[in-house]
Amino acid sequence: MVWSAVASAYTAPWYCTLPDSVELAAGPVTLQDVAAGPVPAHAGQVPLFSAPEPGTVVTLERQTILRRLVEQGAAGGVKFRGSSSVVITFGGQVVSAADLSLGMKQALLPWLPVAEDGAPATWLELNYQGGDLGCRSNCQPVLQGGSLLRPGRQTVRFRVGNDTLPVGIVVHHFAMAARTAVRVAKGAPLRDGDLAWEWIDLATVHSGRLTGRREVGGFIISRTLDAGSELQEQDLNEPPVILAGDPVELRISRGGVEVSVRAYARRPGTRGQTIPVRNELTGKLINARVIGPGVVEWRY
Repeated sequence: MVWSAVASAYTAPWYCTLPDSVELAAGPVTLQDVAAGPVPAHAGQVPLFSAPEPGTVVTLERQTILRRLVEQGAAGGVKFRGSSSVVITFGGQVVSAADLSLGMKQALLPWLPVAEDGAPATWLELNYQGGDLGCRSNCQPVLQGGSLLRPGRQTVRFRVGNDTLPVGIVVHHFAMAARTAVRVAKGAPLRDGDLAWEWIDLATVHSGRLTGRREVGGFIISRTLDAGSELQEQDLNEPPVILAGDPVELRISRGGVEVSVRAYARRPGTRGQTIPVRNELTGKLINARVIGPGVVEWRY
């Protein structure tokens, strides 16, 4: 049977030949996507239906196509040939939320920081809030801008097909941190045995806590700490490398010329501090910067 359309602005006769089936990569679907032969440009652009999910199979009847042409004023002169309906299969797949989460975790594993010797294993918490995702190609999550992940909460982005997905993660990485094993008074130097070290999760530690085992013996405590107190970075003052009354080498620099004279410190100082020293030759007090044990410098 040959179908004829109602009159429209286009009256030149043309044929719309329909195949039994067609496979498409994506929608939305227009007449030129399903017709087996050429159709007029104005008719070929007529939308038949919107984009379905990947892997969907849709049956499109000849009457439905004719109705769409009439609605768009593009049915004039059309005659149908071929099949009375077209079975359209859309490629791709639907990836479940569980598979997406698993693929994202696998993509992140190479970027996790390596656990220190003796530390609990580093692990990853991933919070993908989306649901299942339709994907036509490249359905494996690909991490965007891969770089070493820092401990704690952060957002990363994955590319899945044509979609970019922001995902929140928490990296649980462990480091050593110190607590006081005994009460330590303000101004006292730390001694061996004053601290107890423990593994802590850096994702849960508050800012400012001293982490990473290091040699802190001799550092001066800036506040009184009871036994069991968490040691903070600000609790430690570097011990002075020069004490009040120490003889020091005073290096005087000017215009690229440097001379050294003997001087005496009038105040204790740590590296980088500026302290008053008395020049032994002139007897004058000057403010010089401590650059190491027994050495200060003055630039002018």
